[in-house]
Amino acid sequence: MPHVTIFGSLNYDLVVTTERVPKGGETIKCDSFATHCGGKGANQALAVRRLSSPKTVGVRMVGRVGQDAFGQQLKAGLAKAGTDVSQIEEVRGESGVAVILVERSGENRILVNAGANGTYVPEDVNVDFFKVDGKTLTDYLVIQNELPTPVVLRAIEVASDNGIKIVYNPSPMERSIVTPEVISKISYLVVNESELAALVQENVAVTDLDLTDNYALVGRVEEFRAKYDFKGTVVTTFGGHGIVYSTYGSEAAFVQPFKVKQVVDTTGAGDSFLGAFVGALADGRSIAEAVQWGAAAGSLAVGRAGAADSIPMVEEARAVVESIDGMGVQETRLV
Repeated sequence: MPHVTIFGSLNYDLVVTTERVPKGGETIKCDSFATHCGGKGANQALAVRRLSSPKTVGVRMVGRVGQDAFGQQLKAGLAKAGTDVSQIEEVRGESGVAVILVERSGENRILVNAGANGTYVPEDVNVDFFKVDGKTLTDYLVIQNELPTPVVLRAIEVASDNGIKIVYNPSPMERSIVTPEVISKISYLVVNESELAALVQENVAVTDLDLTDNYALVGRVEEFRAKYDFKGTVVTTFGGHGIVYSTYGSEAAFVQPFKVKQVVDTTGAGDSFLGAFVGALADGRSIAEAVQWGAAAGSLAVGRAGAADSIPMVEEARAVVESIDGMGVQETRLV
């Protein structure tokens, strides 16, 4: 059975909704308060697990939580979903926490305390992180940028040296991390339009690109590949405008998005896309098919509120992929 290992952050989210945020020294009543298990690493682990079959794909999370109630809930949530949590360490101190203030206008302000996530040092990372049951190496490593930068770089190096396929989602974007040397170790780079813009050229605004021009979207992806001489696969999501993927030695292809009845919240779309994409790859599907599964999962996620709560199940994504309304892969070739 192929295995996917996610190495990343686990945060407990404290979400307050309010008409407006208070001014300095002011106290006001809020509209609601909710708590959620989060962190980009944990969300992506949940997404891979929900969007792949437990009979054919193993999913494990590597990370750290504190010895507190938040940490227990973070581990329990992933375990309940069927994720292997045996490599989630409990360390002294507090778990990672995100305090999220959401105004009725939709504006949000987020305060993040790394907590246990920030306790990693590069020397902590070794090949044992990526072994299944202490023996066989995992097939895929999924990693993001919510751990300390030297730790992310070390994990990519160790995984690459041991022949593990690396799926890298450089979020939150930090251009100093994504060097040609690092890029050369990546098997699958998954980014959104703003992250791609940052990689192609510093200070390039997303608005400089016509998102309705499929040729322009393909051109931007090919521009990235040429700049970094990237020999892996790059997949770029352009929101409701579609997806572009490019594999080494082949021309890039544009993928039309699935139809969405109503957009409720886009928060969980990226993680849902990545989860379905990786799950499909691990299940032996082609890159084109994996992108289509990712598009289906993303279309479902935007119709629901929340991040982790919006991640669909594999059966739901399959129904969208197989539906007559689903749009297949449409290639747009550069001329």
